[in-house]
Amino acid sequence: MEQMTKSANILVIDDDFGVRESLKIILRDKYCVSTTSNVDEALVSMNVIRPEMIFLDIKMPKVNGLDFLRQMSSANSTIPIIMITAHPSIETTITSLRNGAFDFIVKPFQPAEILNVAEKALHYSIELWEKDLLVNNLRKAAQQNFFSTTEALLHAIDAKDSYTAGHSKRVSELSAFVAKELGKNESEVEVLRYSAYLHDIGKIGVGDLVLTKPSYLTQEEFQLMKRHSEIGYKIIAPIKFMEKCLPIVRHHHEWYNGKGYPDCLQGSEIPFEASILSIIDAYDALTSDRHYHKKYSHQKACEIIMQGINTQFVPTLTEKVLAIIDRYHDACIQHKRTKNP
Repeated sequence: MEQMTKSANILVIDDDFGVRESLKIILRDKYCVSTTSNVDEALVSMNVIRPEMIFLDIKMPKVNGLDFLRQMSSANSTIPIIMITAHPSIETTITSLRNGAFDFIVKPFQPAEILNVAEKALHYSIELWEKDLLVNNLRKAAQQNFFSTTEALLHAIDAKDSYTAGHSKRVSELSAFVAKELGKNESEVEVLRYSAYLHDIGKIGVGDLVLTKPSYLTQEEFQLMKRHSEIGYKIIAPIKFMEKCLPIVRHHHEWYNGKGYPDCLQGSEIPFEASILSIIDAYDALTSDRHYHKKYSHQKACEIIMQGINTQFVPTLTEKVLAIIDRYHDACIQHKRTKNP
């Protein structure tokens, strides 16, 4: 605990130089102390170091302490903030505590008082960190259990239809690659990766005779097959952390001209990520053996998809995605040559 205490960062925000220096002298033997004279400087400082606690003067020019406290509270900050004032009042105290202040110090203050409140604030900060860590670990465990279960369902689909075995995994990997190349951030890449992995999960609710039919489906059979996107949507809908995946799973079979399913969306109504997935899903289906066709070459598959621009596929985006797939395909070939010279 002693080592952790010495490494804790404290930020002092006060326009009075004497107060800043006094607090620094009192705290510097046990803590790493940074000081600023106003809120603007404090915000810059917080981008460099993350303070474990903040000592904040209430009355300052421009942005006062209460405004900054409200700003931190609205941002759901967990950093304990100790308010400082030379003119205490019941109204100010209540306002501070209601807006999330950890404690309240009145000037002039005693060193023992400052050290005592700092220690309490640090323990509070550590407790919050430990609780956040526990919650994150539980969340990760729940997510892992969910994906283990869905993986079993996908294996069940693969067992039904050997021709689509590995399809979801390939589409997921390629979707993540494309999303990165399109400049998506890590969180957006993961959403598309998970959506692509689960996009066909609804096929667990499609009958074997339809799923494995060795020829083209009748109109009635196709209506049954089309239900898989809605079934998939319903399977993952109760899972809170999969919320952003829902529109992608539901709409990955919508067409640009509005003739897709299940909701006949068209043009910009179709979620951007669903449009990406629809291209990659089609590419993998075309370059894999299916009951109703032998796999096409990479070049031929791209040509077929290009022919669907403005009808099935979104213009401009499709060309960008196919260019990325082309690079991915070349990289895979190069990797195979290197692995098996």
